[in-house]
Amino acid sequence: MANTKQQRKRVRITRRESQENLRFKSRIKTMFKSLTVAAQEDENRAAELGIELVSVIDKAADRGVIHKRNAAKKKARVYSIVPLPEGQGKARQPAKTEPISEKTRAQRREERRLARKAKKDETRARQQARAQAEAAAAEREAEAEAEAEVEAAAGEEAEAGADEADEKPEEPAEDAENTETPAEE
Repeated sequence: MANTKQQRKRVRITRRESQENLRFKSRIKTMFKSLTVAAQEDENRAAELGIELVSVIDKAADRGVIHKRNAAKKKARVYSIVPLPEGQGKARQPAKTEPISEKTRAQRREERRLARKAKKDETRARQQARAQAEAAAAEREAEAEAEAEVEAAAGEEAEAGADEADEKPEEPAEDAENTETPAEE
């Protein structure tokens, strides 16, 4: 018995999908029976039923209700019961026209090895570029820190010079008084 909400939901979904699959299979079987009867009575109706049956079989195979090979067997059975005109039913995919490779096993192996080597080289190049970029960034950061230290030192010297400048104007004032005094005499 399902214990969780998700398990109960999966049970419902599975039950619904099973019923849908059963409907497809049952419809195919019923249509086969009506096709055999129609083939004996009316060829035009049999041809229409055959086309419809092939379509239903293809849909069932596409949805995974029946296997593709099973669908092919069923369609062959339809074609054996009723001769359908060519081009009826679901369109088939065009045949693959790729040329067969004339390469030997060793050549293919060598190509794979070279491809792996090229990929490794690309990876190494990316890693080296990343390392160089990180080194350049670290160098720029170190230069910025050095400049900040120089500016900080210059700022401290300027502050120290300003403090001394504050003290120095008092001394020249005294000198100015001394210079003025002898001039007055």
